[in-house]
Amino acid sequence: MTDLQQEVTNLIYQEATLLDRHHWDEWIDLYTEDAVYWVPSWANEEETTDNPEMNLNLIYLRNRGGLEDRVFRIESRDSYASVPLDRTVHVVGNVLTGNEKAGEVEATANCIIHSYGKKGGLTRASLYDFKLRREDGELKISQKKITFIDDRLEGPIDVYHL
Repeated sequence: MTDLQQEVTNLIYQEATLLDRHHWDEWIDLYTEDAVYWVPSWANEEETTDNPEMNLNLIYLRNRGGLEDRVFRIESRDSYASVPLDRTVHVVGNVLTGNEKAGEVEATANCIIHSYGKKGGLTRASLYDFKLRREDGELKISQKKITFIDDRLEGPIDVYHL
């Protein structure tokens, strides 16, 4: 495994662990200020929506401020979907790294997310597409696209379910 592959893999694993342990401030610190966080909806049986500005999305946050707002609502208990807060476990695998171009690295991964909350246990699967960028020598997430495999979702979803 190359040094870049190991660094990317560690970052993706760290993000999942911070979500599961509710270490919100550390989780947000993994993102750049201009980070895009996108969960497209399914347009049909084979394709998701491809333009977050023009199409319906499950979640679309245009910068880190959107993530900070979500965390504020979770911590202040101002989010009905997050009271009580579900417990989650993210199992991430198949991390692949593309080339580093113009200071950005593309990466993909697969994830199984098990959550336990008001309605009992629920397991979902997702595909991750990342763009990562170096800031002050560290890799940060500049874009995360999460594609749910299921086209119908039961119950609410929030950043910790993804």
